[in-house]
Amino acid sequence: MNLNHTDMKHGITLIVLLLSFSLFGQNDTLVKQNDYRPYDMFGNYWKTVTFKIGGGVLVPQGELSSHFGISPLVELSLDFPVTDSKSLELAMQLVIPEQKQSFEYQRISDIVETKATFLFNPILRFKKNMSASQTKTLVLGLGLGASVITTDVRNTDFFDNSEDRNKYEVITAFLVSPSLDYSKTFKNNNEFTFSVGLNYSPYKIEGALQEDIGSIAITPRLLYSF
Repeated sequence: MNLNHTDMKHGITLIVLLLSFSLFGQNDTLVKQNDYRPYDMFGNYWKTVTFKIGGGVLVPQGELSSHFGISPLVELSLDFPVTDSKSLELAMQLVIPEQKQSFEYQRISDIVETKATFLFNPILRFKKNMSASQTKTLVLGLGLGASVITTDVRNTDFFDNSEDRNKYEVITAFLVSPSLDYSKTFKNNNEFTFSVGLNYSPYKIEGALQEDIGSIAITPRLLYSF
């Protein structure tokens, strides 16, 4: 079969056009996939993050119980899954302390009797499912963070001309908090968790306290997840 110059030119042009459409179609598909896949993955993961809110009480133990009584506690947290059985949880405990006895606080120039006005504990928890079914879960956790007590004592450093001069003093100690959670899922994915934690915070290590006010408290809590 003999092909003239015009037929060959038309054939080559047609092949080039087909290849161009094919390549542009593939690139367009890849771009769309790359554009939307990260957002889809992020959206799907965010659906697995659990927000919890609840309340309970802080029950001081030992020496701490001579300075603080049983106090109301509110907890907010976000639980980020890492694997099917492990997760990381960011939590914040807010406590209005029931003061039973004041304690001595060392300022720049003197020692004063002071009381706590507020207490908050930012915590990072490492959690592992010990037992799980469709409706029940038993979780062991280990929390690390800080325990911060605000007081009614003002800063009296007369050489301090910054804004801190008019602020109230705080007591800060590191916090270790193991916990055990029992979660129960009901209809419409409503989940309630009963949790018991042990907070250990050596407040005396801060240095501003002139006495050991204790370091251990138990924190039973009831949390709702959504």
